Amino acid sequence: MSEIVKKENGDRIIEQPFKARARLLPQLGDMLIKSEDVAFLELIKNAYDADAEDVNILMEKVTTPDEGIIIIEDDGTGMDVDIILNVWLELASNYKTQKVERSELTSKGRLPIGEKGIGRLGAHKLGNKIQLISKKKNAKEVHVNIDWREFEKGDYLENIPIKVVEKNTPEYFTKKEHGTYIVITDFNKKTRWERGKFREIQRVITSFTSPFEETSENFKPKLEILDHTDWLDDIITWEDIKDFAIIHFDVEMEQKEIVKFHYSYHPFKVFEKAIPREVKYGFFQEEETGETKFFNDKIVAANKTVLEDSNNPHPVDISNLGKIKFKGYIFNLEAFVIKDTVSDKKGLKKYLKENSGIKVYRGTAPAPNSATSYSRVYNYGEPGNDWLGLNLKRVNFPSSISNNLIVAGVFLDREDTKELREKTDRQGFIEDENYIKFRNAINHSISVVDIFRRADTKALRDLYGPKGEEEPVVSSINKLRDLINEKVTDKPLNTAINKYIDDIENSYSTIQSNLLASASAGLGLGIVLHEVEKIIKELLLIVKNEESGNVAELIRRLSKLVKGYSEIFKTSGRTDIELYKVIDDALFSVEFRLRAHEVEIIRKYKESNIKVNVAKGLIEGIIINLVDNSIYWLEVAKNEYKTIETKKIFIDIVENNHSTDIVIADNGTGFLLSTELLIQPFVTAKKSGMGLGLHIANEIMTADGGRLEFPDFNDYEIPVEFSGGAVISLVFPK
Repeated sequence: MSEIVKKENGDRIIEQPFKARARLLPQLGDMLIKSEDVAFLELIKNAYDADAEDVNILMEKVTTPDEGIIIIEDDGTGMDVDIILNVWLELASNYKTQKVERSELTSKGRLPIGEKGIGRLGAHKLGNKIQLISKKKNAKEVHVNIDWREFEKGDYLENIPIKVVEKNTPEYFTKKEHGTYIVITDFNKKTRWERGKFREIQRVITSFTSPFEETSENFKPKLEILDHTDWLDDIITWEDIKDFAIIHFDVEMEQKEIVKFHYSYHPFKVFEKAIPREVKYGFFQEEETGETKFFNDKIVAANKTVLEDSNNPHPVDISNLGKIKFKGYIFNLEAFVIKDTVSDKKGLKKYLKENSGIKVYRGTAPAPNSATSYSRVYNYGEPGNDWLGLNLKRVNFPSSISNNLIVAGVFLDREDTKELREKTDRQGFIEDENYIKFRNAINHSISVVDIFRRADTKALRDLYGPKGEEEPVVSSINKLRDLINEKVTDKPLNTAINKYIDDIENSYSTIQSNLLASASAGLGLGIVLHEVEKIIKELLLIVKNEESGNVAELIRRLSKLVKGYSEIFKTSGRTDIELYKVIDDALFSVEFRLRAHEVEIIRKYKESNIKVNVAKGLIEGIIINLVDNSIYWLEVAKNEYKTIETKKIFIDIVENNHSTDIVIADNGTGFLLSTELLIQPFVTAKKSGMGLGLHIANEIMTADGGRLEFPDFNDYEIPVEFSGGAVISLVFPK
């Protein structure tokens, strides 16, 4: 369109469209197609959209740019001259986008995945000269030749015609009725074609389709380097390593919750003492009877609806994303696990280094009773792309799963997930509100899977891992003492050395006690902030409403609360103190939290002169953590299990012949894991818990000369309404 000149009120008005220099096209190719492997991926997507089954990529003389050649051939539907002129040569064509919007499937039931209309620019990333030959069934063969160097000469885009030839007699498709044949030559000299790059391209090509789903079609692109066949030798495939995964999982999510969950743990046969297990939640068909049965695992049920991140206390609604399927394999690379079970340890670790992570696939079911065909959304799950932040989480929670131990896939229905839009540069989804919901949902599922993985990993390590009966430092000190007593026969010298060893052991014990105190305070810090914040908010509300009479009392309460918490943060010494005061101070600290969650405290204990010699701050911290655990599981019992109407915690002080006990019970879910596991570090049935609270409580009680116990309900006089909940006692020997 040329310029239009008009005059209006004496002014000269010029109307002219944008003009594009021809060099814009190769520049767009460089900007929008980030790398050679993405370029191949875009061309493969075009073949997929054309209903191809076989896609063969042949390369030769690639190390010599002037002589190198790339051939990409597919047996898809091909293109006629009309599609070439009005779609292929039209940048950003909406041809495929309209098909997606109309949910218009191909004859093989595929929904287009190359929607932006820029995939053909990927060819420029590979070479300057492109020859395209394509033929549609019952149509003439069409030839197109492009030399990208012509676009660099500075002329306008409209002045560089592309020659399209419609052949009366086919020259290439003489035996085939349809398909597309692309030849790329005159390689970009900036690209270094070497062994490592081709292995990366091969990995990307093979990851295009899902290794997790059996599909009704055969779409497996193949790469061959004719003069360097050895470059692709010894590439370990998924089939080679998948049997080394000892954990499989399969999760389905809809709306605000997990609707189906299957966790399978099968340790290697050499670990005879390890117990395999299956965890199920949702409807499953029984193999023997064929009947559909609902399985209701309590731990999954307790964590199924909280699809949230740490900054969002509300459930995440993923209704506009349809059903999300998430399945995968988890490996254990600890030395004692793979030592005698994996022959190619280096190969396994290398494969996981290059291929681990969580990939994303989109698919469409072609017809009723047909399997869904999934294709890859690049670049989720690529090396270095820890899009879910698993490695960062592992820094803060060392027992959580890391990215290099998991090979998994997220499976989405393309039509249901239109709200998840891909970026123009093909590097994942636009990170809007829908994407954040999607990511949070996947992170939630991983956290639930990890509850079981951590417990099984810990149990296997305890059975077969490196043994250390004593705490490591204490063990080393004792070994040193034994060696000194054996080798140093001079009695005065032996006595002097042992004195120094005793000093070292005592100093270490002091350090350990201080660290326990710090850990206890750290676990309660979030509760501290929560309680203080609630009181401050109430103060603000009262001042705003000019109810000044209550302000002074609330400020005094806030002062007392903060002062009380400061005692927990101190490394308090052991003193004789009335036990009821320890409980009262702990409950005072969480009073606002109990009120907010509508939890009733039943205090059976009375004010008395029963004293114990304890470090008050540490015991108070334990009680706060135990109450906080009860609050969590009471919420689950009421809102998830719906087994209770009112939330209650029972506390008593019981004197026995040999001990004084604090008994804490609730009417919640009870313990969902074995109590032996619960006192181990980093083991928890909570989706977002650290798994340290009960472990530290047990360590503190032991260090203070007491015990943390999990008694039977009938061991104490506890109201019957608490019979289904959790019971814990803090035992202080007399």
